[in-house]
Amino acid sequence: MANEFRHIVGMRVDAGTYESTTSRIESWAKNGEARYVCVSNVHMAMETVDSPAFKEIVNSSDLVTSDGMPLVWMLKRLGLPKAERVYGPTLVLHVCQMAEANGLSIGLYGGTDESLDTFKSFLNQHYPTLKVPFSWAPPFRPLTPEEDDWAVEQIASSQVDILFVGIGCPKQERWMHAHRTSIKAVQLGVGAAFDFHSGSVKQAPSWMQNAGLEWLFRLTMEPGRLWRRYVLLNPRFMARAVWQLLGRKRLPAVAILLLSLLLASFTLPPQASTYWVKQNHPAASDANPGTEDLPWKTIGAAMGNTLGPGDQLFIGQGLYRESIRPLRGGNDALSRILIAGIEGEQVIVSGANLYGVPERISTGSWRIANYNPLDYYGDDELYYREMVIADGKVLKPVFNRSDVGPGTFFVDPISREILFQTSTNIPPIVELANRSRLFKPGARDQDCGVEDSPGWIEVRNITFRHAANPAQYGALCPGSQGSVFRNVHVEWTNGVGIRLVGRQHSITASSSNHNGQAGINGTCSDCSLLQTETSYNNWRGHDPFWEAGGGKWIGSNNMVVRNLIAKGNDGPGIWFDGDNRDISVTHSLLDSNLVAGVFLELNSTPALIDHVTVQNTRRDGWSGAGILVQATHGITITNSKIMDNDGAGIWFRADERGPGGYNSIAFNSFSGNVRIPGQDRADIQIEAPDLINLCSNRIVDNLPEESVSTHIQVESPSEVIDSEDVTDLYCLVSYQ
Repeated sequence: MANEFRHIVGMRVDAGTYESTTSRIESWAKNGEARYVCVSNVHMAMETVDSPAFKEIVNSSDLVTSDGMPLVWMLKRLGLPKAERVYGPTLVLHVCQMAEANGLSIGLYGGTDESLDTFKSFLNQHYPTLKVPFSWAPPFRPLTPEEDDWAVEQIASSQVDILFVGIGCPKQERWMHAHRTSIKAVQLGVGAAFDFHSGSVKQAPSWMQNAGLEWLFRLTMEPGRLWRRYVLLNPRFMARAVWQLLGRKRLPAVAILLLSLLLASFTLPPQASTYWVKQNHPAASDANPGTEDLPWKTIGAAMGNTLGPGDQLFIGQGLYRESIRPLRGGNDALSRILIAGIEGEQVIVSGANLYGVPERISTGSWRIANYNPLDYYGDDELYYREMVIADGKVLKPVFNRSDVGPGTFFVDPISREILFQTSTNIPPIVELANRSRLFKPGARDQDCGVEDSPGWIEVRNITFRHAANPAQYGALCPGSQGSVFRNVHVEWTNGVGIRLVGRQHSITASSSNHNGQAGINGTCSDCSLLQTETSYNNWRGHDPFWEAGGGKWIGSNNMVVRNLIAKGNDGPGIWFDGDNRDISVTHSLLDSNLVAGVFLELNSTPALIDHVTVQNTRRDGWSGAGILVQATHGITITNSKIMDNDGAGIWFRADERGPGGYNSIAFNSFSGNVRIPGQDRADIQIEAPDLINLCSNRIVDNLPEESVSTHIQVESPSEVIDSEDVTDLYCLVSYQ
């Protein structure tokens, strides 16, 4: 049946199954053949109707599968009663399973950086030995010849056997056809499969797919993008299909037009709009319509209910002393609201206002009178929210009038004044922070990330600074679901830079540095931190064993951290504390943090630490470990470099709040780690309640061989053992 086909409204469609289709792809890939496969649906069929050239591209492909149920019904009506649906995203899984079993490699071309990273994590979880030597998300514009040549060269050098191409119909079919000879691999057009499997776009329930109603589900999820396809193309396809079944060769164009217009008139959604804010434009005014020629002057003019799903707001260069608070969000990954700084221009959103000229008390000493202190919680001055910025430099708070010196300030709540010192007698430009949230969708009284707050917003190319936020509050909050921060930089806030709460959020190519308490904290499901930095946080001096440093996560699920840099934090580089599930930290650098580089605590399991460098951790109190694990289990630490930490390289610390054990430490390299300053080094330190728990751990193939120092402490009812050679004594099976 795999070789049988029919032409449906002029497009060839092959009748096949998942098994037969996968088998053909396997055969071609093993033989190193250059082939391309089209995964067809109604949209593709109508593209072939409208473009004879595109019809030739599809009909000349090596295989055209029946992705859409209407095509399956047509195949059955046209004499192939055993025809089955070969749904693209499911076919991808069949091909991945086959490739893993046969040692074949796959490449990924298309999607976004976020969807590819999440999809690769999905593949690693379900097909751990599958080879993926190439992945690239091309820009959403036509490639230059040089860019296209580069992509082909990268694909060729990676020697992939199968290439998934996910740039959408008809673009992907044209691209595969154009490279049918230059790419020596089986190319498979997969459409939105990367988005489906990464979770950024929902799939229709199986009953809707089987009933042929997937189009209705996707239309409700992505109306701004798909209404033209389903409202205009579906009626035309239905009319042509009926005409074909009646034995007619041509359908009058007038009939197609009337039917399409009739259905479209009931369902036309509003069009997405583009708005502009340009603070420095000579015609800028908040009374303008927000066009490129007549832009708004402030970002606030675009807030309220102005922005809707799919809308874009571009912001020109300038320092904007305001908060960004959209009241609405997008509907899904393809109708996100975009709020972006114009490419190449510096856009800064500040939580501070200019004060004016302070009163000079003496040389380099200044006074701000009649100051109303900001509200704060707790009884400790550490929780004050005041920030004083003098000539662009954030001054450090002190809590006694007598301690005021150059670069510091003191808030006197009794006399309602601020005293500070600078290094010169020149009156400084003074800013006082007074806004706590710099980006937060929804109403002011809504908590960050609550279910009914807006989501699906992308923020791009903006720097946020000088928020007067309390401890544990993020200066930025992404909303409830599906938001993206790309090239977003948060710096010098009073509390937490970003608080990530909700689900399906992503932070990419961004940073959150020099914040008063922490870089990025949160409780988030299916979220990711990619190519992001969280360094030099906790300048306020919060207790690092409470909540301070690069970032602390509680109750997060399926969390992906890749290419993170966290260094110089006065707290752990990254801390998973309390009921986190399925977390991974890979290809990251944790350097010169306090207490621990990576801290895994209290039922945060399973967790993967892979290809991570943890070094130079500084001791505070009882810990200076590179990786600290307590009250949790099921941790895999592999392919990592752990060196020059003040404490043990890896410390599995006894903690009565939760069981340890069942950890894997393999293929790591250690050097220069110590358990107690001035004493013998300890690369791995394990504290176990009993021998069964101890021997559940697996420690193999770590470097340098013969000299990895392992300290073992086992507490049982009758003995305490502290041995570096527990291998031969107790755990011959587990320790190899």
